[in-house]
Parts: sequence; C-alpha cells; structure tokens
Amino acid sequence: MKKKLLITGSSGFVGNLFLKNALKNGYHVIDVLRDKNKKNKDLNQLRKVYSKSYKSIFYKKYKDINKKLKNQKFDSFINFATLYKNSHLNNEIQSFIESNIVFPSIILDTIAVKVKKIINLGTMMQHVDGKNYIPQNFYASTKSAFEMILAYFIQRNKKIKFYNLKLYESYSELDKRKKLIPTLYKNFKKNKTTTIVSKNLELNIIHIEDLITSIYLLLNKNIKSGNYCLKNKINIKIKNLIKSINNNLSKPLKVKFLSNKSLKPQKSFLKTLPKWKADIKIQKKIEKLFYNEIN
Repeated sequence: MKKKLLITGSSGFVGNLFLKNALKNGYHVIDVLRDKNKKNKDLNQLRKVYSKSYKSIFYKKYKDINKKLKNQKFDSFINFATLYKNSHLNNEIQSFIESNIVFPSIILDTIAVKVKKIINLGTMMQHVDGKNYIPQNFYASTKSAFEMILAYFIQRNKKIKFYNLKLYESYSELDKRKKLIPTLYKNFKKNKTTTIVSKNLELNIIHIEDLITSIYLLLNKNIKSGNYCLKNKINIKIKNLIKSINNNLSKPLKVKFLSNKSLKPQKSFLKTLPKWKADIKIQKKIEKLFYNEIN
C-alpha cells in the first residue's frame, strides 16, 4: 500500500508539480489549503480524477486546521508552502511570517506525534557563508526561523525522521515564476529585453524532476535525519547559456547586463543527500525550450 502524505503548498509551483507526480505514482495525498483555493480549477479537477487518493482540508482560521487534522495519521509531512521575494516591504512582513512560519508551525503542533517523517524545503539563501545560519534576505530568515521551530518538535518526538532540503535554484519547462530563466524565456517570446545583474553571473540550478526524485528517496529509504543540499555539479554561466541559445536563433536574445562583476553561488558546506544526484542536464533543457519555440 502506498504511503499517506500530508503536504502544504499544492497551489504553488513546486508543490503542485509534486502533487500531480505523487498521485500518478499511487500515493494518497491530503493537502492543507486556504478557503479561497476551493475555486482552484486545477486542484478541483485533480480531486475528480483521483477521488479516492486525493483530499483537501480547507481552512479560514488556524483552529480549523487543528480540528480537521487532529484525528488523522500520516506517513510523512512535506512542507512546500512558501512566500518568496528577494526583498520585502514593511507591510509584507506579516505575510512572510504567516506563510513561512505560523502556518506550517500550526500543522506541526497538530501532527508531530502522528507522523514518521517530515520533509521541509529550504534555501541556500539561509546560508550566505555556505554553512551557518546567516540569511541573505528576510525570506531566508523566516525559513530559518521555521527550522528552529521544527527542531523543537523533533526534540519532543525523537522517533521522527526530519529532513531540511536546501536548494540554490530549481527549474522546469513549465516554470512561470519571476526568476531569471522563466523571465528570459517570457521576454524572448514577447521580443522584450531582459535586464541581468551581471554578464558574469553563474547559477546552480536543479530540475524539478530531480527535486521530486530526492523526495521519493527520503520517503522510501532509511536516510539519516539532517540538513542536505541539493545542487548541480556544474554552475550555469549565464553569458555562455545566452551565447549557446543565440547560436540557434535567427535574432539574438535581447539582454542588458548591468555589470561585469563575478557573481557565483556560495559554495555549500552542507552534506549532499546520500544516494542522490542531479541527473538532468539542466542547460540542455533550457536551450531546448528556446529552440522548440522557433521550430
């Protein structure tokens, strides 16, 4: 019998892709969603197709979560929920705290004694020196705060296995997030210019499929609890990526570089997840996306 999963963030990009993949692979999934998501057509259709294996818990107030979850047990809880922005405004602070700290903490408080494994998605932006908790921005500080709360619950129930997965960047051909590669592709289709912070920018990106593989590995194998970094062995050099794409375009990408400063991801000193590697050649995937648009 396939495992029963509780997830958050199924209305977001990464969580939604995982949800669809998990249902196709026979997992039973319950997600926790705000009441407004009752009108989410994509999720409503999934509930019709997978009526026996996919259920949703909707809430208006946090007390609704406790009421609806308190008598249920799960094999694993996966926290995809996140509010991400590289910078913040003063009036956004409460939203960051609600989404990244309070909401998943309410769930933990309800199910921490009824779950075998907890998988939490974090970011390498929490570790600007590659290892210590030094956040790059307010978003990263809220992700670290939640990890401290998670540590508290783990101390209360040491039988739980827990995993904090830290990524630099993720990508999929379906990606519409306001990140560099999706923005570059969107502007390419509209014949617009993309502004890039530096000509010598490098990014470490893993494909969403490799991320999903890492989660299945944790769900189904006996791996030691801890913090793990999911990274590609090779960084993408943006100037080389653009040059390679342009070699197959009739008109070059419109790009404006703001500097020539060398900008590389901070080297990670966190452990790499055992028995996992980024198999998908990410640059080839990105290049193919652009080529398919013109063919």
